[in-house]
Amino acid sequence: MSWGTDDTMSQTKRITHIDSLRGVAVLLMVMVHAAATWNPFQVTQSSALAYIVSGLGGLAAPLFVTLFGWGIVRSKLTIKARLFQTTFLLTAQVLVNLTSPHLFHPFTPGILSLMGLLTLILPALVVRMKPFNIQPLAITALLVFGIQLFVPEIQGVGEWSDRVSDDSAYLIGSNLFLTGTYPLFPWIVFALLGATISLAKPESSQTLVHNRFTRSALVFGLVFCLSTFVYSNVENALWAHPTEDAYLTFFPANSAFIIAAMTGVLLVWALIQRYELPFLNSTGQISLTVYLVHFIPLSLMNDFEIIHQWELTTSATAVLLYTLAWIPVSALWLKHWPHVNFETILKRIRKSL
Repeated sequence: MSWGTDDTMSQTKRITHIDSLRGVAVLLMVMVHAAATWNPFQVTQSSALAYIVSGLGGLAAPLFVTLFGWGIVRSKLTIKARLFQTTFLLTAQVLVNLTSPHLFHPFTPGILSLMGLLTLILPALVVRMKPFNIQPLAITALLVFGIQLFVPEIQGVGEWSDRVSDDSAYLIGSNLFLTGTYPLFPWIVFALLGATISLAKPESSQTLVHNRFTRSALVFGLVFCLSTFVYSNVENALWAHPTEDAYLTFFPANSAFIIAAMTGVLLVWALIQRYELPFLNSTGQISLTVYLVHFIPLSLMNDFEIIHQWELTTSATAVLLYTLAWIPVSALWLKHWPHVNFETILKRIRKSL
């Protein structure tokens, strides 16, 4: 997410639709984690909850990383500030893991460790990018797709336990860069998408959909998604699933998923930039705080679906209510404790550097 831009944005008027997008991204991530915590089934289920989580929830991390890439282009962080932010994010990842032992091991790489790597790597990649130039994104995407096609084993062939394993330094490094839940390869593509959006349409008053690249990408992506969906139904196969054998898989993120997720991100971005969702702005402004804190209640209540013998309807209702609850919680948090959040801490320390 674009946490690296707070210093810049605090000096000028906040970009409303970016805060709304941040809010959408973190709420979708909350929904995914709540659904994973309160899943009343131990096997794959073809249910409304499964499709909602796989569909909308599948956009959470891509939107997070795309927003982060958008922010890198606009940030003016020094090397010291980038090193601190990387350390902060890696430490935060460990803290998240410790508060969520039902989901992760202590040193499992995740979305925060990915952003820590991108804090160091991405500025060097985007420094020479020019407005309206999609070449870096296109080359990287084609390279990623080619590697996935010809060397699919590079992203790992193990079970979920392997993707979150921290049994050795080698496994941690492998999961951080290639085989984990959110490895640098291939997730860097989404960061470059954000950088491309930031450079292609810097004026916040103009909508993303007016950009020729966006329109072309949306048309291609929608046709691709529709075609694969129809073909999967003809073949009586799974179209999308986080881990099962399907056309679109999240773990690992295959080429079809990347195309579909980029299409979804562009569509959500264009719609929110056009219509805006101001009621999500508070959640977006403290999205890092919401992300870090929301694991604590989930950890404390992680056995509720077993203890209370929840059915699917009860579980889905609990997931929805828990997700939406963070909207008023964020508004009240900013109203009563506007400076007590991780965003403020991160910004103040970066300024001191």
